[in-house]
Amino acid sequence: MVSDGVGLHFDMTNSRRHHFLGGLFGLLAGIALACGDGDGGAEGDGGACVPGQQVTCPCPDGSMGVQACEVGGAFFEPCMCGGGTEGASATEGDTEDGNSGSSGADLCGNGIEDPGECPGACPADCTGVDSSSGDSGTTGEPDTCADVPVFVAAIPTIPSRWESGALVGFAAGQDMCRNAALVANLPDPMLVTVCDYEQVLEAEAAGELAVIPASTTAWIHRTTNAMVNGVASAPGSGGRCVDWTYQTNHISDGEFVTIGAGGVATYSLDGDTFYNGVDTTHTQPGLLECGTQMRSILCCNPPCMPQG
Repeated sequence: MVSDGVGLHFDMTNSRRHHFLGGLFGLLAGIALACGDGDGGAEGDGGACVPGQQVTCPCPDGSMGVQACEVGGAFFEPCMCGGGTEGASATEGDTEDGNSGSSGADLCGNGIEDPGECPGACPADCTGVDSSSGDSGTTGEPDTCADVPVFVAAIPTIPSRWESGALVGFAAGQDMCRNAALVANLPDPMLVTVCDYEQVLEAEAAGELAVIPASTTAWIHRTTNAMVNGVASAPGSGGRCVDWTYQTNHISDGEFVTIGAGGVATYSLDGDTFYNGVDTTHTQPGLLECGTQMRSILCCNPPCMPQG
């Protein structure tokens, strides 16, 4: 222990200094704690938050909004509600439409995902649906096949042996359809083809066969399976008059369609399209003859492939 007066004076001075600094630090800490939550939100009570953190908060209409922690992490921003009002006092200022005095909640429903709206504050702006076409769930892209018809022309009745210039068979049918498209000044006439069975079905469903006179019959070129009397029938040259080169009835059948009033079609298909060039027991005389029959050929646009 220092006994002189000078030494005792310095000890007392140091002691007072320590008390003073301790009190000052305590006061500053109390001020910091008192300022930790800027708006007293339910999720922000008790201190700092994580910058950018979003939490739910109650709205005046009983729904739930969302509030975000400000960039400094000191407090939560006012509650953002979807009904145009906020659970806490709104920040006044200019909105996207340039009108001052509106809250940020007015942005709900503008079709843009604004900060704080997703996932729960404004579901209408969180769907990602392009409404530029006016229809919900669409992309806004035009339907490029909407105005492209399937059926475009009908060749007058010809026998089961198709001929066009030096061409015979299916190739002759293609040539006749393309010549008809040229005469009709159709776009892309060289892409027009003999209608396949599936295309005739599509044209009938679209009402396009209504322009064909009732009772017209046309050869059917089928390349896909079809139900015939409740049984699946595979396509084959034995149902296509051996691809439109035969004019007799002993070795091959010829499928066809009959167009009724209003474009309603009745299909006469072959349940046995087998052909090997020898066996004559697979034909149906009186029903699907190739020889002695004169029928039209239906011409179609190629299948439309939507663009975009």
